[in-house]
Amino acid sequence: MDTHKPMSLNAPFLCEEALEIVSNIEKNLIEPANLKPVLEELIWSVQRDSIAKKLLDLPIEKYIDMSDDSKLAERKTKLSALRRTLDPHRYLHSCFDELSSSVKECEKKRIDHAARTMVTTLINIGVSKQSLLARTSDFFFGSTGNSLERAEQVDDFLKLLYPFLHQCTVYFVVNDLIKTVEESLTAFRIEIVDELPAGILSLQQQTPDFVAGSGECYVSVGPLKAHDPYSAQEEGANRLDMLSDLFTVFYHQKKITWKEVALVEQCCTDSPVATKLSKGPMRKPFDLRPEKASKELNRLLRNLSIRGSSRDRFNRVADLHGICVASDVIDNQLVTLWTSLETLIPSTTGGSKIVNILDATTPFLMESYIRRLVQRFTHDLISWNRWAAKRILDKVPDVAGPSTVHRALALLSVQSNLELRKRLYAELRDFHLLRYRAFQLSETLCSPEKIRSQMALHEAKVQWQIRRIYRTRNLLVHSGMRPTYIHTLVENAHDYLDQMLFAVMKLSCGEYRAATLEEVFELAKVRYKKFQQQLAELSIVTPASAAFLCNEFDSLADFTDESWEPRKS
Repeated sequence: MDTHKPMSLNAPFLCEEALEIVSNIEKNLIEPANLKPVLEELIWSVQRDSIAKKLLDLPIEKYIDMSDDSKLAERKTKLSALRRTLDPHRYLHSCFDELSSSVKECEKKRIDHAARTMVTTLINIGVSKQSLLARTSDFFFGSTGNSLERAEQVDDFLKLLYPFLHQCTVYFVVNDLIKTVEESLTAFRIEIVDELPAGILSLQQQTPDFVAGSGECYVSVGPLKAHDPYSAQEEGANRLDMLSDLFTVFYHQKKITWKEVALVEQCCTDSPVATKLSKGPMRKPFDLRPEKASKELNRLLRNLSIRGSSRDRFNRVADLHGICVASDVIDNQLVTLWTSLETLIPSTTGGSKIVNILDATTPFLMESYIRRLVQRFTHDLISWNRWAAKRILDKVPDVAGPSTVHRALALLSVQSNLELRKRLYAELRDFHLLRYRAFQLSETLCSPEKIRSQMALHEAKVQWQIRRIYRTRNLLVHSGMRPTYIHTLVENAHDYLDQMLFAVMKLSCGEYRAATLEEVFELAKVRYKKFQQQLAELSIVTPASAAFLCNEFDSLADFTDESWEPRKS
C-alpha cells in the first residue's frame, strides 16, 4: 500500500518539481494553476520534516509566497534559494546523521521518519531499489556479514549506502537483428562484441541465462555513469529500447529484443556482477491466487449487470489494463493508465478535467482506506503466525460474527483491549516491523479525532499524487520529459485504477446491481457521503461504533439469487 511505501517525493525533490513546473509555465507547456498544489505540498512536507526544518535558515513561509499577486520570476528566485538550501546530498547527510543518532538512542519514530525519507532521497538521486535491497540483505543477512552486536554499527551500514557515481559497461544478449543497424550503434554507445572480456567470460560460466544461442549475439553498452550495476543495466536497456523503437519505425515485422539477464563491469570493482531487470511497477499488485482469481472471474461474468455503452467502456478499460501489464515501457504504462481512468470515469460538463477526475476518484479511494489498512495488517499478521494470531483475535470481546478484519480493528482501536495488544506485542518478539506497524495503527485508530485527521491527510496526499500523475502524463505526451519518480507514479496509478475497477464490479454485481457507470459513480458518491456523516458523528471508538470503518459491501455475488435469512443478533 502507498501508506507503507517511501514517499515518491520529499522536500528536496518537491522543491525541484516546483522549479520544473515554473520552467514549464514559462515555456507555455502547462497552465500556471498547476503550481499552487505543488507549493502547498512542499510547505506541508517541510513543516512535517524535522530534517528539512533544521537545514532552513528561515521558516518555509519566507521562501514561498502563496499570494495570488506574486510574480513568477520572484517565486522562481526564492525557490532556487530553497533548492540550494535543501540540496539532495546536503539533505542526505542530515538524514544519515538523524538515522545514526536515532538508532543509537532507540527512538523508533525518528528511525521510521529518517529511514523513509532517506530511501526516497536515494531513489530520486538515482540509486536503484534492487541495489538498496542487495546492500541491505548483504549487510544484515549475508553469510559473510559481520555479527551485529552494537548500535554503532549502523554507521557502517550508512557508509555502504552512500551514493557514488561509477563508470559501468553493460553486456547484453541481443537477437541478430541488431546487426542490420550496426552503423547506427555508436550514437547509442552500443557495440557488437565478437569476444567477451576475460572477467565477463568467467562470470558467464556461472550465469546459464547469459548465453547467446542461434540467432543471437553479445553487445556492450557504455561506458555509462550510474550509481550501481542495476541502474546501469536499466540505462543500458533504455538505450537498446530507444534503438529498437526507432528501428520499428522503418521495419514493422520484428523487433530488436534482448534477454533480461545482463553482466555489468563497474570501474571500482575487481569482478563484474550479473543483474536482472526487475519486475515493472505494473507487476507489483496484491494479487489473488490463480484458483481464487478464476473463481472471481467466473462470478463476475455471471453477475455483472453493466450494459450498453458502459459495458463497452468497462471492457475497454480491462483491455487497457492488460496492455499496461504486458508492456515494459514505463512511459507508455503511465499514459495508458491515465487513459484508463479517463475512460472509466463519466464525463461531465463544466470544471477542469483534473478537478472532475479528483471528484470522481475520491469516494472510491477514501471510503475503503481504513479497511484496507486493517485488512493488510490482518493478512500480514496471519501470514506471520496463523495460530498465534487466531488465539489473540478470538479473545477480542464484543465482536459479533467471524470477521477477522473487524476483530483486528477492535483489537487495535478499542482502549479496553490494551492488555490484548500488549500480549500481541510480546508474541511478535523480534518481528520489529510488524510490531511497530501494530503500534502505529493503534495510535492512529484509538480516537475519532485521530481517525479523522488520518483520513484528511490521506485525502490530501492522494489528490496531490493524482495531480502529479496527470502533470507527468501531460509532460510525457507534449514534451517527452520523464521524471525520476515515474516508477512510483505508475505503482500508485495502477493501485488507484484497481481499487476503482473492483468497486465498480461490486456495485454492479452485488445488491445495488448498477446498470451504468454513471449509476456506479453516483452510488459511490452517496455511499461516501454516508461514510463521512458516520465519521463526523463518531464520538468514541467501540467495536459497534467503529464497525462501519471496515464494512465491505460484499462481493461479485448475484443478490437476486440469494435466499433471505434472518440477521443474527
